[in-house]
Amino acid sequence: MPSDNDQAFTKAAKQSLDQAADNLDADTVTRLHAARKHAIAAHRQHRKPWINVWVPAGALAAGLAVMVATLIWFTVPTSLPLTDIEDLELLAAHEGIEFYSDLDFYDWLATQSDAG
Repeated sequence: MPSDNDQAFTKAAKQSLDQAADNLDADTVTRLHAARKHAIAAHRQHRKPWINVWVPAGALAAGLAVMVATLIWFTVPTSLPLTDIEDLELLAAHEGIEFYSDLDFYDWLATQSDAG
């Protein structure tokens, strides 16, 4: 908290500056107003123009990322469907891969032994 001396100094400085401002000539007041307007306009022009473009673009990208993650989460199956018992039998069988590559031969052999 400011001390009494600080408060007295601040009050005296304010009074002195107010008196000086009241005693300015019209030309100086006009130049000060013009300088103030120029400073405010310059500040508005240089005021983070990237916010106007990148913030909405970033929000859109984040929304799309959430949407894609949600779609992937709900469309990926959590388990494989068991559709064909024969496929399961093939996976559980103890025969080698050569057996399954020659299935046409074994089918032919089975028809020959039935015929003869």
